[in-house]
Amino acid sequence: MNRRLGVLISLIIIFILILTLYWNEFRDIANENINQSEWVGVWNASMQAPFEEGVSDIGFEDQTIRMIIHPRVKANKIRLRLSNVFSEKPLTMQEIHVAISQKESEIDSGTDLEVTFEGKSKVTIPPGERKFSDSILLEVTDDEAIAVSIYMKEKSGPVTWHPVSMQTTYISSGNHGSTSDSSAFNEKVNAWFLLDGVDVAADDSLKGSIVVIGSSIANGNKSTVNTNRRWTDYLARRLKQEQSELTVMNAGISGNQLINSRPDNGENTLTRLQRDVFSQQGVKALILHQGLNDIRHYPEYDAEKIIGRMKKIIDSAHDHGIKIYGGTLTPFKGSGLFTLRGEKTRLEVNHWIRTSVVFDGVIDFDKALRDPGEPEYYINKYDSGDHLHPNDEGYKKMADTVDLSLFN
Repeated sequence: MNRRLGVLISLIIIFILILTLYWNEFRDIANENINQSEWVGVWNASMQAPFEEGVSDIGFEDQTIRMIIHPRVKANKIRLRLSNVFSEKPLTMQEIHVAISQKESEIDSGTDLEVTFEGKSKVTIPPGERKFSDSILLEVTDDEAIAVSIYMKEKSGPVTWHPVSMQTTYISSGNHGSTSDSSAFNEKVNAWFLLDGVDVAADDSLKGSIVVIGSSIANGNKSTVNTNRRWTDYLARRLKQEQSELTVMNAGISGNQLINSRPDNGENTLTRLQRDVFSQQGVKALILHQGLNDIRHYPEYDAEKIIGRMKKIIDSAHDHGIKIYGGTLTPFKGSGLFTLRGEKTRLEVNHWIRTSVVFDGVIDFDKALRDPGEPEYYINKYDSGDHLHPNDEGYKKMADTVDLSLFN
């Protein structure tokens, strides 16, 4: 009897241990899913490989990079995502800080916080990978900018980056991650480095985001630097004014193309969809405004070639349960690579965007910006002067053209 009782007790103990083990695994999976769902992406910088020369090729050593970003949301908990996607070696960051930005490189010292990764200040990211920070309890209003300061003690080598940020980044010698004034930051560049995303904790006022993917017009080229006058910024302001539960993330890359991947202009749109759109948290919609660079640089491409690539992007978005909206291609006569053949292709592509009913909706940027008397040109008041990119007023017109009811 005692032997049977002992065996029974042993079996019960084993059963409890097995149950505990599986319960812990189930709890971990549940917690992971909860952590995934509580975040919404609110800021994005599409990354690309370093150039063969210049600051991205040289990299950093015993230097602090201070980047200024504008998520345009109210939040009390954020996390950063850092990228080493385009490097062939591990990248170590000794220390990272976030704070509310003040004028230029100055920060509000009372808001300065050290960022950790799995509880540690120092983080190493393997080549080809990205990494999220721990949660950061930073109070941010929708009109405040955030300063992210990264100190790299060891020589980094070439770094993953986003050139033409339309926002000044400040660089200092030594560790100045928590330095509040501007005295140490004596170098300025128009680029973001390593930081490719910011998420915030979702709440009733923020349920998801719209991603805009495209090239230099999406990126905001020729808008006024440090003023946040990209058309995506204007659109984010409109959504906020209308108390929408959505915000906007910008996945534009200067010079980017639908079909080809060029060394200084990032991977083609289809290739980078997974990284720049589908892997983001809380994406509800995608706006595609892309194709003009393909037409400009490859005038031999006909409309069917451009449309064929757009169809693949549309199918991919739908496969991921994301609605996708097509933006018509804007005028470019007067710019350096204008051809009559390319103009014919642009008109044919725009006709297809407007009439094919393949997109979930259409945003007619061409109609909004073209000169009624000479539709191959911009309306003069919207032209930045290069006859390819809008100016600040033109970018605002683009944002005002978007029918917000598309996203209801």
